[in-house]
Amino acid sequence: MVYLSNPHVYTPIHGIITLLQYQNNYPHVSSGAGPLAFQARNLLGNKIPDVFVHYSTAIQFNLFGSYAQHYDIAPSIAFTVLYSIVTVLYILLFSFNYSRGHYFWPGIGFIIYGIFRVLGFAIRIQWVRDLSITGVGVASEVFLILPQVLLTSFNLILAQRIFTWRHPVGGSRKLFWGFMLALYAVVAGVIAMTIVAAAGIQVYLLGGPNYYRYVKVVQASSILIILYSLTSISLIGLAFFFKPTRKDENLYTYQPWWIKSFSPLYFVKKGEPQEAGASFLKRNHNHRYAIRVIAATHHHYRTVKGLSNERGDLTHNVSMMILAVTTLIIFLSSVLRAVSCFQARLVYDASPVGSPAMMYVFWGGLELLVNVLYLVGRVDLRFYRPDRLPKSVREIVTAEQSLYPSEIESDVEANSIGEAREKSSDESSSFDNEGSEDELNDFDFGSTKRNSPGYDDDDDDSEGFDFTGNHKSKSHSFRTVAHHEKSDADSEFRF
Repeated sequence: MVYLSNPHVYTPIHGIITLLQYQNNYPHVSSGAGPLAFQARNLLGNKIPDVFVHYSTAIQFNLFGSYAQHYDIAPSIAFTVLYSIVTVLYILLFSFNYSRGHYFWPGIGFIIYGIFRVLGFAIRIQWVRDLSITGVGVASEVFLILPQVLLTSFNLILAQRIFTWRHPVGGSRKLFWGFMLALYAVVAGVIAMTIVAAAGIQVYLLGGPNYYRYVKVVQASSILIILYSLTSISLIGLAFFFKPTRKDENLYTYQPWWIKSFSPLYFVKKGEPQEAGASFLKRNHNHRYAIRVIAATHHHYRTVKGLSNERGDLTHNVSMMILAVTTLIIFLSSVLRAVSCFQARLVYDASPVGSPAMMYVFWGGLELLVNVLYLVGRVDLRFYRPDRLPKSVREIVTAEQSLYPSEIESDVEANSIGEAREKSSDESSSFDNEGSEDELNDFDFGSTKRNSPGYDDDDDDSEGFDFTGNHKSKSHSFRTVAHHEKSDADSEFRF
């Protein structure tokens, strides 16, 4: 067991540290661990005595998880192995999906996250051997902080896809995308600021005022990371509490209808996403501009349609649960790190909030639970957005746009319309037989009323979607259409 030296008691080691401080224009005692270690080697030899290292560690600015000690070896090895397994699972899942044409690009981010976590705990094991090697300690701290911010970014990307599914018009606007990209850029700046401030305290000999400025930068970045961790759940809240507008309801969306299940062992058929993209050659030109959204139905584990204007309520209950639980874990760990930063204590005076045990619980155990939720919950299926249509499909421009539905939709609609007309014919025949005498006497032609189910104002099959943008007026000009025979049941005027 290693006991840190008490920096509040004057000892010979305290005298040596004071001598080195005066030699460097008396910087703050907690700054410049790297240069001081270099000077100590020149003064005491290549192997710095442990008592000197322990005293120097005791007066450093406390980190979340503190400085590595010998009791950190076992948990660091355990989490290095566990996160290595998680990383391998992410690689296998992405590779298997990629081989089947299912391209979930955030999966690359999950792989990078796993590699960073492995490096963070593995470097911490190396740091235990010699705390005076400042570069190893800074690298371990950076690779332990970065994965937390990456998880927050992944959750925000997934929440953005839920928002776009709920509000396809707003979620696809350049203004919304510009705001999201600006947010990611700000976060990248916050990460850089955190790394520079945390490393600067260790690398440079800072005077008192400059040291506290660096500390304030670290504290500010910890607050920004807390706020950033809440953005994903806030975006889901906006998607849930604001109902879709009429523009959202009238807009076509392109959903991955080939995904039939969110089961942990389910995988899409090979090449099916590409076949779906090629099928747009048989669809209307307007359908090629449908907004790409995630798969969504009222019930999970059922086939979804590719082109639909009916989204209904937000039914991604399991998906939202995954985001809520993971956001809560990330938020709590961010709060604990911020508390540790604002305490601004020496390692010797650190509170349990910044202890190694707390770090292993949140950055080790609970984040492992987050990854289990991602893998078992199959975020690669729940939050998959169809790929962009092939260039050969996008570049095709039809000479004359039609208001009629696509060929694929027409087959289904023709059958349903035929059945409806058959039923209407039977009912009208029965009605005509019973009341034919009265109708002949009164010269009642039996015209269809405006509010009756059979009334059709514009006589088209476009299901109310006017892609020309003119929703207020209807064109009643005659146009040449293919000749087809009409039965008596289809006649507009019946005696």
